[in-house]
Amino acid sequence: MTPLRAQLFRVGLFPALALASIPFSLPVSAQEAAAPAVKASESALPDSMGAADSDRAVVTRPDPASGMMLEVQSIQPLDAEQIPKVDPLALYGDEAVFDVYRKGSKIGTHRTNFTRAGNQLTVTSQMELKVDVLFFTAYSFKYDSTEVWRDDKLAAVAVTVDDNGKIVKTTARLEDDLFKIDGPRGSFLASAWVFPTNHWHRGQAISGTVLNTLNGRLAKIEVVHKGLERVQTKQGTIDAEHLQYTGQLRDVDVWYDAANRWVKMTFKARDGSLIEYRCNQCGLTTDQPAAVAGDDGASTNAPPAQQSANDPS
Repeated sequence: MTPLRAQLFRVGLFPALALASIPFSLPVSAQEAAAPAVKASESALPDSMGAADSDRAVVTRPDPASGMMLEVQSIQPLDAEQIPKVDPLALYGDEAVFDVYRKGSKIGTHRTNFTRAGNQLTVTSQMELKVDVLFFTAYSFKYDSTEVWRDDKLAAVAVTVDDNGKIVKTTARLEDDLFKIDGPRGSFLASAWVFPTNHWHRGQAISGTVLNTLNGRLAKIEVVHKGLERVQTKQGTIDAEHLQYTGQLRDVDVWYDAANRWVKMTFKARDGSLIEYRCNQCGLTTDQPAAVAGDDGASTNAPPAQQSANDPS
């Protein structure tokens, strides 16, 4: 193996956005975490996140649009009173920008834009990452998402992922009382709408189930509150609450300030390196309060106790 091919072989990247998202959110599973780094020619983004439970009963219903019988995945609907009130235009302005770093080097940018027309909010997220080895691009990743919200509910989302040349598309939309999801592995229905893995809305962190926009599947999550921490942004250092995702979306950590504003994210790549989102333009001022917002959107002056957001106790 030539030295150049050896370097390309060692490049193993991203699993996490709410990201993403990841946007975008791209965490690795326990099985993948134990595996060696992937080749640059292989998909570096896992599709095991949000795998459906194998022991659940299968329920089907006709698709409201086509009449085809589709599987229905039952989820606990969100209580509107529990969802934090988030006005992204007030929080971020019309755009939020994060610089993406790996091993101290900037490898890309994540942009989220917001527009409102009446009761409809449109959110577009675009991310482009590139890792160069010598004079070659060893790995590239592009993410394009468009969300449509009406009356504080997700009405539709369309995502295109270009993972080093492999294109994956996912769409989801409300149809009557069901949430239809069309992904790379087929179509199915969810019994209620869910948050996509785009982290601009803190409500995702209180959800028991989210739509993994990388693979078009539902993921059960739990969130551990790690407390208040100091976070460096381009506008200065602020206080923000550290949330850690576990369950079927893991190795993802997200930080929100007292106003429920997304200000930082980290996740582990398959090669074990840390990918970090740093706030470049997030609607911050140089004088942010030290309080931290709880899951109900209310502010407190002390970090919450460490616990699982889905712990029945």
